[in-house]
Amino acid sequence: MSLYQTIKEALADLTFSSDTPGKLPSERQLQQQFNSTRVTVREALMRLEAEGVIYRQNRIGWFLCPKRLLWDPIQKVNFYQLAKNQGLKAKTELLTCKQTRASNEICQAFTLDKQSDFYEIYRIRYLDDRPVMVEEIYCPVQQFPGLTEKALDSSITTIFQDDYQVKVSHEQSDIIVTALPDNKAEQLNLNGGAACLKIIRKRFNEQQELVDYNIEYWLHSAIEMRVQSN
Repeated sequence: MSLYQTIKEALADLTFSSDTPGKLPSERQLQQQFNSTRVTVREALMRLEAEGVIYRQNRIGWFLCPKRLLWDPIQKVNFYQLAKNQGLKAKTELLTCKQTRASNEICQAFTLDKQSDFYEIYRIRYLDDRPVMVEEIYCPVQQFPGLTEKALDSSITTIFQDDYQVKVSHEQSDIIVTALPDNKAEQLNLNGGAACLKIIRKRFNEQQELVDYNIEYWLHSAIEMRVQSN
């Protein structure tokens, strides 16, 4: 049996004795426990990470992955409600919100010229206190005056509906597998280049008008897509 398979089968026992829930022993301890080399242990851990079985946090160590958030990309997403329905605790941290000019791609999506002003909202999403996603949200300043004064660490969908009478009725998501940019990886306590799911989410109102443009970087081990069709 390979070391990778041995560690995988021993994961439950390895984490059970840790002072930190879900935390694996250090690589040095694993090396001694399995009478192996550092290189072999690291290769086994990285393979388990690629499979989404464990994850690593910089300067902290390796952890057993908790259950993933199930998401149906066909359905409109409410992050808080989705997490609650699955027994997970959701939290949002606002990093910045500023007025800026957007890329050509975003301007074209809104059918606005390059001189148009946008809000750029930068946030981190957490599940059970684990950072799992970094998002950038773009929306036109002219449509949402005073947005910077709102509680943007809460549901933006609710803010749009309650404060601006703009209801998100449907959305379109483009999903690709890619590598985390360095600045996004840092926010998730990872190294740049780690695997992630990049989701470009466009949300529309009932008049088919684009409301906001979201770019999300998800830990690949934190989310699972399940599509249900009628």
